Amino acid sequence: MTKGIALIFILILLTSCCKEENLDKNVIWSKNICGNQLIEYDGIGYPVYDHTVVFHSTPLPINNHYQTILYGLDTETGAEKWRLTNKDFFPKQNLQFSNSGCRYYQNKNIVIACDYVTNVEEERYIYAIDINAGKVLWIKELPQGYNEIGRLVRGEDKYAYIDATNSTTSHFSLLKIDIETGEYTSSLDLTNNELSTSITDRGTVISVSEFSDIYQNKDGDDLIALSINSLEKLRRDRWFMTLYVYNLTKKEKVYSVPVACEDSLLDTFFGRIFYHNGKIIVGKGAEVLCYDAFENKEAYWQHFIGRDGNDNMMQVLAHDDVALAFAIDTLYGYNINTGQKLYSVPAPGGDIASILDGIIYQRYKSDLGMRDPNTGTLLRRVATAKNEQAFSNARINGHDGKIFVHSYTHAFCIKAWGK
Repeated sequence: MTKGIALIFILILLTSCCKEENLDKNVIWSKNICGNQLIEYDGIGYPVYDHTVVFHSTPLPINNHYQTILYGLDTETGAEKWRLTNKDFFPKQNLQFSNSGCRYYQNKNIVIACDYVTNVEEERYIYAIDINAGKVLWIKELPQGYNEIGRLVRGEDKYAYIDATNSTTSHFSLLKIDIETGEYTSSLDLTNNELSTSITDRGTVISVSEFSDIYQNKDGDDLIALSINSLEKLRRDRWFMTLYVYNLTKKEKVYSVPVACEDSLLDTFFGRIFYHNGKIIVGKGAEVLCYDAFENKEAYWQHFIGRDGNDNMMQVLAHDDVALAFAIDTLYGYNINTGQKLYSVPAPGGDIASILDGIIYQRYKSDLGMRDPNTGTLLRRVATAKNEQAFSNARINGHDGKIFVHSYTHAFCIKAWGK
């Protein structure tokens, strides 16, 4: 065999191996849930309980109403256990689930989901679904007076929390919902007077873009960290940020601090936050920072990653001792205790990444990527078949060695890394 033929033979083998990784050997089951139509919205984020996982399909609207179907599928086989449609959510008319991986809270078999409202004319409901029974437990209309509501839903035990902002009056509330009854009260009310002067003097249009999971201090109080943002008055192309930590149990502020508000910084995106092991990881513009989750201290560390627009932070996460920062096209890893940079690797699609059993799962271009958080290494990349649509932007979920994700036509159950 000549050297040239040998090289060609090796290339064919390598190409075959790469293709095989993308074939159906990784798929445990798939189910067409939208027929010949395309799913319009990203999805509720695949809540799982016992042996039931929730998928959805949202075909193109009929008479401007979205006819979403929620499916309860068997995690082992993909068989349909139940389905819910618009009529089950009456008096609500539209069901729209768009990039809502952070907009539901699950407590065992109960899932709390919420409309994402961006203007006063839109519907504003919050509702509870029993995954085991496949029925709507309750549906409540959210209060008027807010022109943005339901960006995020977080929870602890029997209570869920959602954001509500009136950007005209720069008023923000955190609404506390009893997941068993749907009754809600205001747990936190903020105006400009409670915020740091750097954000209120220089900015307008206050918005709460993200908040952390609920965590506890040494006294057992429930705390939450919020990213409060303000669009600059003069240039209107720059977002300022305040990190605001609040004690939900005592209903009092723990501390607030301006983050990345200097003119020299490229802060065209609002701030991302993530709680992990007593620290708050912040991604703001082209910076990654680490703060104490309980006390007002100087930042433990911070890194400026560049001035290219692709360096704007899309999502921050953490796993063990690694802080993870997804820019538009790059993943950065830092030692969470020292701030030492561990790596930076190409990684598009990081705004909807999930960490499941120590592996990062994300939409990688149009495929599903599985990545090692300690090194950033792409371990596996699974694609849909040639004649099927790409994977959706919904935030991925998993259970018992299985990963749940949908394309724009199909529900998929895929083997987790190492399974």
